[in-house]
Amino acid sequence: MPSSAERQAPAAQASQAAQTAPAAVAPPVTDAATTAPPHDAQPSDARPDNTADPSPWSSPQYRSWFTADTASAVGAALKGFAIALIAFSLCGSVVMAGWVTTAAAIAGQVTGLFGGTVVDRHNRKRLVIVNAAAGAMLWGVITVLLAAGALPFALFATLVVAVSAINGLLGGATNALLRSIVEPAAYPKAQTTNQARDSVIQLAGSPLGGLLYAVTPWLPFAAAALMYAISGVSATRIAVSERIRERLTDKASRPSFVHDFTAGWAWVMRRRRVVIMIVIASLINFGINGVIGAAELHLVGTGTDSVRIGVWNAVAGVGMLIGALIASKLVTRVSVGGGVLLLSVIEPLTLLPLLFTDSYPAILLSTLLVALPVPLASALLSGFMFTKTPQEMQGRLGSVVNVMATLPMAFCSALAGQLLASFGFAVAVAVFMAVLAANVVIVLAAPSVRRLPAADRWAQTEL
Repeated sequence: MPSSAERQAPAAQASQAAQTAPAAVAPPVTDAATTAPPHDAQPSDARPDNTADPSPWSSPQYRSWFTADTASAVGAALKGFAIALIAFSLCGSVVMAGWVTTAAAIAGQVTGLFGGTVVDRHNRKRLVIVNAAAGAMLWGVITVLLAAGALPFALFATLVVAVSAINGLLGGATNALLRSIVEPAAYPKAQTTNQARDSVIQLAGSPLGGLLYAVTPWLPFAAAALMYAISGVSATRIAVSERIRERLTDKASRPSFVHDFTAGWAWVMRRRRVVIMIVIASLINFGINGVIGAAELHLVGTGTDSVRIGVWNAVAGVGMLIGALIASKLVTRVSVGGGVLLLSVIEPLTLLPLLFTDSYPAILLSTLLVALPVPLASALLSGFMFTKTPQEMQGRLGSVVNVMATLPMAFCSALAGQLLASFGFAVAVAVFMAVLAANVVIVLAAPSVRRLPAADRWAQTEL
């Protein structure tokens, strides 16, 4: 599920198969999964089977949440284009400019590791507002200093890393808050809606950011600051009570941060089905992202012009958008196990032509096809996990999933580049396809995941 965290580059985002993006503190001694929360602590997971599937749009709280999340996503897309360009213009070094984005990504990952625990210990609506306010303020400072010609490289790099670190720490609050807003049965549809939204932003964000940068270099940052401000204002309109969660985490009886952090990881690791689902997501992410990374490096290395590379990049977004629209129609009808099995089998097949040809049309077609089933499987996996996870564990589940399912992707480009240089395109593709093939074996050998039902039977299914 796309989160409120800083959005990834288009190629990486398109390859986020089955990522579950990604609650409060569990009671001090008892297991959150076996302790029944108060009746009004969370929406009821039980709905009559003959009740029509609810639409998340019927809730004004979801509409406010969606506006807040969309504004922050647009803000991230608009300024993402300009960061490296501004960094280079300030320092004159391609290497240093590259390190700015790398340092920001590392900062976000490191703080994100602990962000779930922070989200589970504090009022989530408040954290969403603080995160948006920090983005508006810091990108606003960059805007003013750039417009005045008074922004040194060191300060720019510090501010970029700082806003990424804050977002990593607090960004998970948005997705955790969603669990308190929509009914469990509406969660999968909310996921597919978010994925379609992110695909549109992916397609339009970079061109729009480039247009703003062409007008004047500080304009993308000004627009980003405005979007984060809109996000914060929209979040203030979300009327969701967290009094039950706060009562369960009364300061007088609240365990330490370290206790909550380790308890979150222990809670996930004790659930074999969840661990298998995360492993499946990790392998699919790594395999698809590796092939896409190899394709991108191959296109660059063979002198493909920037326009054709841009078209290829857009094709990945188109595939995700089409897939999200299809998923919105099927997500409540398809079983989780069937969707995961379908994705696992189809993905290697869509990439099969690349073992025999490195032609531009083949790369375009495979990129389009590989993206199509991703939104459905992603919504099913994340929908089931987050719907069945107690509200007091939502943030920590998000942190564990993000670390385990997406961290291996950080090494895809380096590995793809090494394989391309040493063995060529076909071998590079074959190595990552072998990872996808291994995932098929795991899915077939995991009946606990393969037999997971459709959304209308989740209430009767154990996590």
